[in-house]
Amino acid sequence: VLYNLALSYEKSGRLDEAEGAYAEAAAKARRDPRVFTGWGIVALQRGDFEVAAGRLDRAREVGGDEVPSAMWYWARALAAAAVEDLDAAAALLQESLERYREHVVLRNNLAVLLEILGRVDQAEDLLRSALAEDPSLPQLSKNLGDILYRAARYDEAWEAYHRAVKLQPKLGDDVYFKLGNIAYKRLDRESAADYWRKSLELNPRHELARTNLETVSALT
Repeated sequence: VLYNLALSYEKSGRLDEAEGAYAEAAAKARRDPRVFTGWGIVALQRGDFEVAAGRLDRAREVGGDEVPSAMWYWARALAAAAVEDLDAAAALLQESLERYREHVVLRNNLAVLLEILGRVDQAEDLLRSALAEDPSLPQLSKNLGDILYRAARYDEAWEAYHRAVKLQPKLGDDVYFKLGNIAYKRLDRESAADYWRKSLELNPRHELARTNLETVSALT
């Protein structure tokens, strides 16, 4: 009952109440990995990364030979990445994929870490394979677009970004900023301005988008 209550608090964003409920649940169910996993995720959401790591490690310990959940792998890798232990985060996500090959979110997260670690070709291959199996997750296309954009493969990046915003029009200001940059490189100033305006609608404090828009407006 306490676990379900804590989970309900967590899902509704009532993190202080979730923290208390999980603490009480952990005191009563000391061998339940679900409790420590949930408790760790709450710490992660509150920015207490070392506390989160400790609770999640405890979840794996009490689970014994039981395979951790996909959520556990996601949270533990994120806790490692948050303290810049990127090698550990990548190793955890790689292990998770051996257990949950069909889990596209884990594959997406691993691809992001692989790129950060400089393993760009592997990151691109992983994203493309995930997209081939499940093209419905916009973040896969966005992250693939970022890899292609940074490699100056602008036509491919353009296609990837358009797939992303078609799936989720309010995906974020960054994707529209980069679409504007690509349009400008194509000498399509009108489209570039439209994309930068969209970027500013989503984030009025995006100064580069504002500067670019002012520059292109002065030229027309």
